[in-house]
Amino acid sequence: MTTNAHSRSFPHPPEVLRPHLEQAWSGTDRDVFPRDVIRSWRKNPPGRDPLALVPGVTEMGHGPFRFLLERWDGSVWRVRFEAAGMSGWHGFDLEAEGAGSRLTHTTVMTLSAQMRLRWTLFIEPLHDWAVESLFDRLAAALTTGEVPERTVRPMSLYGRTLLAILRRTAR
Repeated sequence: MTTNAHSRSFPHPPEVLRPHLEQAWSGTDRDVFPRDVIRSWRKNPPGRDPLALVPGVTEMGHGPFRFLLERWDGSVWRVRFEAAGMSGWHGFDLEAEGAGSRLTHTTVMTLSAQMRLRWTLFIEPLHDWAVESLFDRLAAALTTGEVPERTVRPMSLYGRTLLAILRRTAR
C-alpha cells in the first residue's frame, strides 16, 4: 500500500472552501485544479447536470487518469481509480481548525512492482506539484474571489520534462 498526503491550513472556515472543492475537476473557470497545465474534466450521464457530484455516477479526471466519485458529504471527498497496475482512491478531508480550516489531500493505492517504479520516478513528482498548485490556486481564489487563470507555482525542470514526454507519448 502506498500513501501520499498533502495538507494546508487556510484562514477561512470550511463552508467557504466547500464551493471551491465542488468545482474541482469541473474543467470550468471555477476549477482550482491547475487545468491550464493539465486538462481536467467531469462527466455525468445524459440528462444529469454535467457539473453535479453524484456518488457512483460522476466521472472526472485529468491527464490520462479517470476517477469515479464515491463520496462527497461536504467534508469528505473521495474518488476511486483503477488502471493497469494501480488501484485505490484519492480525495480531500476538510476540517475546521480554529477559526479556519485544514484541507488534506490523500492518495492511497496498491501498485504493482512496475507501477511502483513508474509512480516514484514519473507520476509522483507531477502529482505533488499538481496538489500544491491546487492549494495555491485555492488560496488565491479565497483571497481574490476568483480562481486564477494561470497556475503560478513553478514546475521543476524534471517535472516539465516528464510532462513533455507524457504529452508526446499520449499522441
